[in-house]
Amino acid sequence: MDTTNENEMSLADIVAALKEAVESETAREQVAQLKSNFYKRQTALLDQMKKDWVAEGKELSEFAHTFAEEAEFREILQAYKNKRAEEIKQVEALQERAYDIKKGIVEKISELVNGNDDVDRIFAEVRKLQNEWKNAGEVAQSKYNEIVKRYQTLMTQFYDDVRISNELRDYDFKKNLEAKTALCEAAEALVASAEKSSGRLNEAFQKLQKLHAEWRELGPVAKEYREDLWNRFKAASDTINHKHADFFQSKKIEEEANLVAKTALCEAVEAIDYAKASSYKAWEEIAEKVIALQEDWKKTGFAPKKANTKIYERFRAACDAIFKAKSEFYKSTKETLASNLERKKALCDAAEALKDSKEWKEAAEKFVQMQKEWKKIGPVSKRASEQVWNRFKTACDYFFDQKKSATEGTFSFVKEREKLIRAYDKIVSDITTRENNMEFLNFDSKKKNPLMKQMQDSIDKLKKDRDELKAKIKQLEKKIRDGE
Repeated sequence: MDTTNENEMSLADIVAALKEAVESETAREQVAQLKSNFYKRQTALLDQMKKDWVAEGKELSEFAHTFAEEAEFREILQAYKNKRAEEIKQVEALQERAYDIKKGIVEKISELVNGNDDVDRIFAEVRKLQNEWKNAGEVAQSKYNEIVKRYQTLMTQFYDDVRISNELRDYDFKKNLEAKTALCEAAEALVASAEKSSGRLNEAFQKLQKLHAEWRELGPVAKEYREDLWNRFKAASDTINHKHADFFQSKKIEEEANLVAKTALCEAVEAIDYAKASSYKAWEEIAEKVIALQEDWKKTGFAPKKANTKIYERFRAACDAIFKAKSEFYKSTKETLASNLERKKALCDAAEALKDSKEWKEAAEKFVQMQKEWKKIGPVSKRASEQVWNRFKTACDYFFDQKKSATEGTFSFVKEREKLIRAYDKIVSDITTRENNMEFLNFDSKKKNPLMKQMQDSIDKLKKDRDELKAKIKQLEKKIRDGE
């Protein structure tokens, strides 16, 4: 399956691609690519869901979501890993068997080369052992160089030192010359391919390793061709090796630059001062900064392998610390709102229990006290604010309406008091709004600013009006208590 556009694939599409990939000959490379893409896609989807969640006014700490596709994806991966482990186990067993066979072949060739047996018989035996060597299979890389070097040395010694007929020797030399010339041409073709496209460089490097393995398995050529042939093969190999090294050097430089950029992003997150954030607005601004830095992180490529995990953990820890503090603030605020609501409900209960009292003076004093206490209690959640206030107000109004009927003379001071309280609350709200606006504008107080002065004058006037209303309310409350 074509996996070039995996960023546009759904999680279900990637799962389907994985099912197909694990059955292919290039499964290992495709699986790694699909695994990376699956979790990148899942992270992107989760990030968007979290943004939508917060945008709806919900708390991030309460967000939770799992993808059904992940369980199936993990199951396929685990089955592939188990299958791969079994394959590796079988390959290792075959490699060990091949090593034992080739080790025995080398020992037999050594005995033949250093013995004094009939040359024709030796030549036939060596030919037979050569075929057995080719059919023995691959040896583990850790043991390959040592065993093949011994084999090459003995084969060269055989052709150079053992007195076999020129006809037989020339035939083998010719055969080996043709095979090694073909390997030279194949290596030179790889050079041409790599020069046309840098994307084919890694493929060319891998194929070159196979050509070298084939070269080592072949016997020698005539002495007059050995050096020139090897130099030709080596020249093509060196070109690819140098290009490969240059490619990884440039990749290393790019990764080092990415590390510098990611370090700067870590420092930017760590420099965000969130300790004094005490409002929803402040926290939302901080969250927006962090999310923007996270977007920059996603656009930055990998750091060097040895540092990539560590730098990511540093960045994630810094981000997590901020979002944890934000969540704790929201949780704490939520608890405060809930506590305030319980206190106001308790006042509602008290007011409802007292609203039918006929002890007008004493009950009125208690209602006034409850109203004062109500004002001291902080805000509650928006969805509960109106409901709880209406409940409390209804109880208060009912009592004072009943008191009015019984004490008509004092009813109009009560109404006036309620009117003054509403005016007082409005002025207090206006003062708070204007002060917040001044803080939001964040003008430099050292510079003369007509707008700031105008706003301050307006606030001072409102405060004066507030204090005058407060005094009038106290006078009316005294009259009410006295039953005037």
